Amino acid sequence: MRMKFTIVLALCAFVAAASAAAAPKVVDENALIPQVPAVPKDEASRNILVNILVRQLIEYVRHVIRNGSVIFGIPPLDPLDLEELNLSIPAGLLNLDLELQRIAASGFGDFVVHRSDLSLRGLTFDLDISVPRLEISSEVYDLVGDILTAIPLYGTGNARFVIENFRLQARLILRQSEDGRSVLIDRIENAAFQLPNFQSQLTGVIGGGDDLDAIVNAITEEVIIGYVNRFQGAISKIASLAVIAVGNPLLDQLDTWRFIAPLIPS
Repeated sequence: MRMKFTIVLALCAFVAAASAAAAPKVVDENALIPQVPAVPKDEASRNILVNILVRQLIEYVRHVIRNGSVIFGIPPLDPLDLEELNLSIPAGLLNLDLELQRIAASGFGDFVVHRSDLSLRGLTFDLDISVPRLEISSEVYDLVGDILTAIPLYGTGNARFVIENFRLQARLILRQSEDGRSVLIDRIENAAFQLPNFQSQLTGVIGGGDDLDAIVNAITEEVIIGYVNRFQGAISKIASLAVIAVGNPLLDQLDTWRFIAPLIPS
């Protein structure tokens, strides 16, 4: 089955399109960048220092998402404006091809870290994060599709999607970059996510009408949640590859290996 739709991949697309976003705010971020630590002699103290370092790096990532980075030339990612995005949903009950234009997405910087465990011995990073609320709005959409391949759907108007309590767990296998400066993602294992709440607000389906819009939105919400959960394994694999392809070029700009190098067990 053709599977072009993924909410997760849409997030990856937002990051990939960051180069088209507005110029970053001028902020004093030097104080937020962790300093190279002195190496404790005992392993317990090293573990405590690693956890402190991870928390500092997470907060620095949050700062970069919200404000961008003048130092590394990264623009703000929240909110993020995109010119266009295509979502295809081949779900049987509902089949949609949705072209979104002039998109605004917000909420990425409010992520919550439930668990973060960096193992320097194995260079693995176990992560469990959630985003309380993501809002994606489009000034204009064009839609073609059908219900049960029998009832045609079409329309144009504005669209708004709300994703609540999106949660992601994964193990990142890390590696050193070829130039020795950066920490990169070698691969992602055990990726899983939960999409408990998805709200669709399309207006103007089949020429308009609040009642018709409400029906299509209700079906869309149920179908998308079921579709994502049903194909979670395949979506996770595709998303993992996309995260590496999009994320590593950004990570390669950051001089991060020096933070963990003194703490790696010999």
